[in-house]
Amino acid sequence: MINIFKFIFLTAIFSTLSVSAQNMSESELAITKREDWNAKNPVMEMKPHKPQFITIHHTGMPQKPEFSTKEKLLVLQNFSQNDSPMADGSIKKAWPDVPYHFYVATNGEIAEGRDINFQGDSNTDYDLEGHVLIVVEGNFNKEKVLPRQWESLKKLVSYISSKYDISRETISGHKDQAETTCPGQDLYRKLFLLKNENRVKIGAENLFEEPYFQLIKDKKIGLITNHTGVLPEGEHLVDLLHENPKIKLTTLFGPEHGIRGEEDTHVSDSKDIKTGLPIISLYGKNRKPSPKMLQNTEVLIFDIQDIGVRFYTYISTMLLAMEAAAENNIPFIVLDRPNPISGNYIDGPIGKPNHPVTQIDNLPITHGMTVGELATMFNEERKNKNLPYASLTVVPLKNYSHKQWYDETGLPWIKPSPNMLNLTTATLYPATCLLEGTNVSEGRGTLQPFEYIAAPWINPEELIAQLKTYNLEGIDFESSQFTPNKMVDGIEIYSPKFMDEEIPAVELILTDRDKFKSVEAGIYILHALQKLYPKELEWREERLDGLLKNPEIRKALEAGENPKRIIEEWKKDLEFFNIRRTEYLMY
Repeated sequence: MINIFKFIFLTAIFSTLSVSAQNMSESELAITKREDWNAKNPVMEMKPHKPQFITIHHTGMPQKPEFSTKEKLLVLQNFSQNDSPMADGSIKKAWPDVPYHFYVATNGEIAEGRDINFQGDSNTDYDLEGHVLIVVEGNFNKEKVLPRQWESLKKLVSYISSKYDISRETISGHKDQAETTCPGQDLYRKLFLLKNENRVKIGAENLFEEPYFQLIKDKKIGLITNHTGVLPEGEHLVDLLHENPKIKLTTLFGPEHGIRGEEDTHVSDSKDIKTGLPIISLYGKNRKPSPKMLQNTEVLIFDIQDIGVRFYTYISTMLLAMEAAAENNIPFIVLDRPNPISGNYIDGPIGKPNHPVTQIDNLPITHGMTVGELATMFNEERKNKNLPYASLTVVPLKNYSHKQWYDETGLPWIKPSPNMLNLTTATLYPATCLLEGTNVSEGRGTLQPFEYIAAPWINPEELIAQLKTYNLEGIDFESSQFTPNKMVDGIEIYSPKFMDEEIPAVELILTDRDKFKSVEAGIYILHALQKLYPKELEWREERLDGLLKNPEIRKALEAGENPKRIIEEWKKDLEFFNIRRTEYLMY
């Protein structure tokens, strides 16, 4: 990052000359060449290199649309080719030429800087060999990337990647290469979008396009969402709906953990600070919208990132809201999002096996479906049983496959709840969440929730030895210890077990997520604890039976039955579900 624009403020030498940006078309990339902005020749020898990486910078100074791109580049070149003072009082030694290979101005104009076949320059310490440097005008720690800049940057990256055979996976920000905040927060969080042309596109991205926009145009909208209800470029759906003059967003509905995802207790009604809209909690006294709550709603939208596990509460919120929409003749729209833990692993006991899937209890623990597919299944199964069903529309995903894990979608991870910090947590969650039905800690109160088995009376080496006898695939175990805390990643959570007490633990190490069978692992973990610590282990019967939807599993574990036999029992029940599930898969 270099403070080039202070020279714009300090000098009065600028003429009123301007250069019009060349028109950009879809078929070719328009670039303002060096001769177009009257670039001077390099003043010293430059080091040749082969372009191999793409690195994004920002200028670090406020956007200045009142100056032409030509003026800005001439100032930048003058600054670059001379010993020039920096904002911190230091002196930057002269460079041969402008440091960047391309410049993206506020109006979207793309200009050629240094010859791409020669290394660029930087005030920070990193090896510039092979790096194609692109600078975007602005200070994106304080400003937003303008839409025209973003569109031009996407086209420029595509052009460079294609012409020089550079993988998009090499795209990085300046801060990935050196100690700096460049290219600024707003631009940096968008860079992942440049890496994958064929990333998954979520339902919310298509809501404002036809035919879906007609469903909400000129309507009073109720929105069920939380902090995950953002589009990949960072805009929250609440803000996009609120700002659209053709839509009237009237009411927000918050699930467990609240609209902002920062609550780990029951959530109260409130008001959204930014929009002033009322927020009605669906995880407090009421779990289902009442007719009164819906009186100012003509269309109800659901947009929340789920985890793909039956006992994660967001799909319960969706089903109850869909039932309310059906009972009140309100169209229901689900904006689909990926199943983070892939759709290839379906496992676990079912509350009512061989029954139509009209309710949450009739799902296995890992169901392998997206929220849109689940909504379709619930709605159609209810219709077939003459139960109230909604006028449902699912706005689908694009470029999505059930074999994809979340980190293969090209989408950023936004933790769906305070303890769901990353994809590893989500992958282990179906196994270790079962520990909530015992007096054993699952790691809540740490930065690795659901990645531990811990209690004061556990001998880690002994427990590891027992777990290894099961020959579980895709998982390993290590001896550890931790001290649970009530604050996790800046958010206050429910008081965890053994809070502020250092306890011995076994850490679960994921070695092959495609082979790991999380639900089965959960049963084996419970079996090992019962076998080794029958006097110390306590069952929290209501909680465990609620998670499993089958009290017979707990009783079998208490009796010391072989976990393999327990698992085989529910495998029979999965056959019916798999047949029903197949009918509703969209991808």
